[in-house]
Amino acid sequence: MTRPIALLVLFIVALPGFAAGDKISVTEVLIAETEPGIGLYHSRLLLSDQFLRLDDGQDDGDYILFNRRSHEIHSINHEDQSHLIMKPISAKAIDFKLDFKVEQKAVKDAPSVGGIEPIQHQYFADTRLCKQSINVKGLLPQVTQALMDYEQALAAQNSQTLNRVPADMRSSCYMANNYLHASDYLTGGFPLFVMDDMGRQKKLEDFHQREVPASLFEPISGYKVYYPNAANLEQ
Repeated sequence: MTRPIALLVLFIVALPGFAAGDKISVTEVLIAETEPGIGLYHSRLLLSDQFLRLDDGQDDGDYILFNRRSHEIHSINHEDQSHLIMKPISAKAIDFKLDFKVEQKAVKDAPSVGGIEPIQHQYFADTRLCKQSINVKGLLPQVTQALMDYEQALAAQNSQTLNRVPADMRSSCYMANNYLHASDYLTGGFPLFVMDDMGRQKKLEDFHQREVPASLFEPISGYKVYYPNAANLEQ
C-alpha cells in the first residue's frame, strides 16, 4: 500500500480491548508472494469475527487491521511508532474511461478443491492483460468477503489522493488494478494464485483454524495517530 502524506493528530484512539492472555479463534491464511527485484516473502491473513488482520506472519511485526463492521482501516508501524487511521469514506468519482473485460476458462488438469473446479480469470483493460487469477468459488467465503471489502475501502481512500499520482503513471492497468476494479479478482472466489501486469504474484499456501492472542487485533497504545488525508478528518 502506498502511504500518502499524513496529517498528525495528537491523541490516542481506543478500540474495544481484551484482557491480557485472552485468545480467540481465527481463520489463518498463509500466502507466498514474489515481486521483481525482491524475491519470495510471506504474508498472512487472520480473520476474526470483527477484524481482518494483514501482516507478514509475525505476531510482533507491522500490521493492518480492517474492521469488518465499520470498514475502518488501522495501519500500525513499530519503527515509526505510528498508527494510521482511515475512516470509511465514499469513493470520489474518477474521470477515467477504459474498456474492461474478464475472460474465464477452466484450468486443465488442475485438481478440484472441495469438489469445485478452479477457474482461471484474465482481466483486461483496453486490451492489455492487467491481472490474472485462479479462483475456487466458495473457498474461504468469509475471508474472501472481508478482503473484498478491504480492497474497496482502500480504493475509496486512494481516490481521495489520485491527484497526487503523476499522469504518466495512470495507465489503464494501473487505474483498473488500484481504483476502478481493485477487488474484481475476488469475485470468482478466493484465489489460489494471482499475478498482475507488474509481475507481482501471490500463491495460497495453507489455511486453517487456530487460536491466537486477542491482542493481535488491537492497535498499540501510545503510538502517534495519523490520518492520510483531509477527507478522513471530516468524518
